[in-house]
Amino acid sequence: MSFKQLFIFFFKDSKGKPKLSYLFSVIGLFFSIYAIFMIMSIMNGIEYNFLKKIDSYHYKYYLKNNQFINQDNKTSYNPGFEKNICIENSNIFSKIIGFDNFDKYFKTKLSNYCTYNKSVKLNSNHIILGYDIARKLNANIGERVSLFYPSDINIASNFVEYKDFEIYGIFNIDFLDFNNNILTNLNNLDVDNDNNLKYYFDDLNYENRSNFFNNNIYSNLIIDGLNLEKKIYYFFAFFAIVLSCFILFSIMTTLINEKIKQFFIINILGMSIYELTLKLFFLNYLLSSFMVLISLSFVNFSLYLFNQYNFFNLIYGALPFSPVFIKFFDLETLSLFFIITVIISLFSTLPMYYLNKKDKYVRF
Repeated sequence: MSFKQLFIFFFKDSKGKPKLSYLFSVIGLFFSIYAIFMIMSIMNGIEYNFLKKIDSYHYKYYLKNNQFINQDNKTSYNPGFEKNICIENSNIFSKIIGFDNFDKYFKTKLSNYCTYNKSVKLNSNHIILGYDIARKLNANIGERVSLFYPSDINIASNFVEYKDFEIYGIFNIDFLDFNNNILTNLNNLDVDNDNNLKYYFDDLNYENRSNFFNNNIYSNLIIDGLNLEKKIYYFFAFFAIVLSCFILFSIMTTLINEKIKQFFIINILGMSIYELTLKLFFLNYLLSSFMVLISLSFVNFSLYLFNQYNFFNLIYGALPFSPVFIKFFDLETLSLFFIITVIISLFSTLPMYYLNKKDKYVRF
């Protein structure tokens, strides 16, 4: 029996008419699959936007000491430190972050979100203000501000040492409290003990590097939270798929019971129930694969219409971040593709497993 004959056999009733009862489960499956890939598109869009901002502000990981620095490429690290700071003649307290290689940090990260004078070279006496700090101070590029560290106040004499800095640039990364911070060279933070430094990095070439990826910068944990949230949404979408599969299971059970005599005629002619079941599984897998591809393509096509012609603006325009196109040759997409198709194929083929030759109907 060919796949075409098998398709006709299962998807038409005894009178040769298409079984319209399949339509409801197919529609349910289509929208459930569409929901899964739409969730992926939206959540990936949020993650992409967040990652761009986080990567432009800070490094991903850190080491608390320098015991491994000599075993690796030292240039991959950028020692840094954080302190609380107060701005003179204001009630503004902030956090100041210093990096040893401030020029490298600025060029590779912050410059994409920073307004600055490109004709002026960045030096150790410069600071870069967050947008919210600059707005509160009504400060502009090139002006000077005086700062002091509350931790350095002499308690006995109440002496406060102010330091003057020139504003090199103003960055605007509207995420968490980034715009309320100040960035500068590490030497300006007067760190007494090198043991207090953290060694920041984005990647490592070290052989046992997996041990060093546990120390996430706090903001990167948000990405982990987004991935967890995405998995929760997947769970509810998969629940809708399973519900539609139960409807499909019920339809297949009814169909097999209606055509029980034909099954045993096929069996007498030389095709075992096992071979028929295996062929049906592959047929269902091909059909479910086609359905998943159609759903995935519909998501990408709707995003294309939104980006090019502003269609579906009522849906996509209300989102805080634009969804991104789904890449088919992506591990997450391929994993979802495989899981969805296998679930649908198993549920739609499972009634054949319960086919009872003696009683000649599907029983459980």
